[in-house]
Amino acid sequence: MRLLVVPLALLLTVSGTAFGLAELRLAKPAAPAAGDVVLGDAYAGQLVFEQACAGCHGDGGRGGGIGPKLEGNSIGLSAAQARIVAGGGAMPPALVQGRQLQDVLAYLATILAAAR
Repeated sequence: MRLLVVPLALLLTVSGTAFGLAELRLAKPAAPAAGDVVLGDAYAGQLVFEQACAGCHGDGGRGGGIGPKLEGNSIGLSAAQARIVAGGGAMPPALVQGRQLQDVLAYLATILAAAR
């Protein structure tokens, strides 16, 4: 009986601890602040957008997929960056990162209404 109870108790303890720590989300990245938006190259961003984003947001951000239409959208660049980094809804987090993120943000600046 002891050979069954001890491993079961250990399994429950370790599992409970692991799930409890996972719920705390200690490693969840913070959303970038508005001042953290750094723009890259808009042309390179358009190329990345067409490869990584247009499937959901449509060519040129004109809509047509499961993502919202971005062309003329009033979302600000800091909010767009936060959504790209954190994801949300059907959008996976960190779809583009680093230089590609900066380039996509530069491209978004050319199509978003709030950036004009």
